[in-house]
Amino acid sequence: MNIRHLRYFTTIVEEGKISQAAKRLHMAQPPLSQQLKLLESELGVTLFERHTRKLIITEEGKLLYSRAKQILELMSGTLEEMKELSEGTKGTLSIGTIASLGAKLLPERIRDFQKHYHEVQFQVWEGDPNRIMELLENRIIELGIVRFPIDTSIFNMIHLPDEPLVVAMSSKWNHGDDPNTITLSELEDKPLMLLRRQKGTSMYNQDIYTVDILQNACLNNGFEPKIICESSDIMTLLIWANHDIGITIVPKSAINLIPNTDLIFKEIINPTIMARPSALIWLKERYLSSTSRKFMEYFPMDKSTIKPSSN
Repeated sequence: MNIRHLRYFTTIVEEGKISQAAKRLHMAQPPLSQQLKLLESELGVTLFERHTRKLIITEEGKLLYSRAKQILELMSGTLEEMKELSEGTKGTLSIGTIASLGAKLLPERIRDFQKHYHEVQFQVWEGDPNRIMELLENRIIELGIVRFPIDTSIFNMIHLPDEPLVVAMSSKWNHGDDPNTITLSELEDKPLMLLRRQKGTSMYNQDIYTVDILQNACLNNGFEPKIICESSDIMTLLIWANHDIGITIVPKSAINLIPNTDLIFKEIINPTIMARPSALIWLKERYLSSTSRKFMEYFPMDKSTIKPSSN
């Protein structure tokens, strides 16, 4: 058993099918199947139960997967550290972000970062917070930009600046006098379209978002909101709002998602309603490349909130 076998095995576990794992490894399926059989023969155990449409990992397979990820991570971290010592800061930085925060926080920082570290390349993954956390746990990305809740037993974090919720609407629904703000009471009986976070597969699985925040605020102000749509896709809500279907309520950073639009954005007041807090996060116990650590310095953050990792 060698590093190559461990990489093959972990890829099969993560993809769930040998055919998909073979595509990810850029190899043919039959050789990969043969390598898996040889690994099981060498270890004297069955790593997967074979079914028609998928593989189901056995308890022995789960143990090997856990150890293999640790070994591969140690190997990768060691090679990365050696490379950085010999060549300086270069390579690829993988970041995951939710759409609204990515549109607001990343463009200028990546531009400024590349002025100093022009040999660094970026891979940017986008998804809802649960998806970003899963990518971090699977070590596909190094850094994530998400909203709360965040499981602090799994992740270190640095809090990012708070932001309010705003309405996004077409001129059809814009009846107020103030061009910049709208009171919460003005939303009574208006068709509202709200964000809902998708369920994840990890222990931080949460099903909450602006639906809960807005609904509670409206109830506290004496009325039940008229919710006509809930979606986990913020772009869908903005597009629907642009088509006069209703008014969507999103974090203020979402304004950056569609700069050339006729949508009208107004901050909610009386009361002001804040979006869920956001943070830059990374996996505990994981080696962070010097590229990641340097990139983190480009964020407007309180350094005192950094929780030390073991690396």
